[in-house]
Amino acid sequence: MVCCILPNTLKNYAAGLACFTKFCDDFIIPESEHMPASELLLTTFITTHGAGSVGKGAIKTWLLGVELWHRINDAPWHGGAVLQRAVEGSAKLAPVSSRRAKRDPVTIEHLHCLRLHLDLTNSFDIAVFAVVCAAFWCCCR
Repeated sequence: MVCCILPNTLKNYAAGLACFTKFCDDFIIPESEHMPASELLLTTFITTHGAGSVGKGAIKTWLLGVELWHRINDAPWHGGAVLQRAVEGSAKLAPVSSRRAKRDPVTIEHLHCLRLHLDLTNSFDIAVFAVVCAAFWCCCR
């Protein structure tokens, strides 16, 4: 199962699992309660270790890492509605530095401008333009 996950994603999942393990050690949670982790334990982990320090994306990645650890070990996953509410609430406390400002959308005019500056006799430029067009029109759909 681990081989199906991209190395960078796996590294981020491992960081989440390390944070969870450190949290359990800091609060002297018995190892027998680490897995399967109760929804209360997972919620406490997120609200005490993630709230106010990281953004929603990091919190979700941490939980995906802990969930993968459970799945690999064939343990039940108890992430439910309460945990999701904790994630949403914790995300609202994230520092401003964890969010990026919205960017202007890409428009058809951008595609025209790009097209004018590419050499469509060059195979690399053709590939770039094809990928850009596919991505643009897929997002529009």
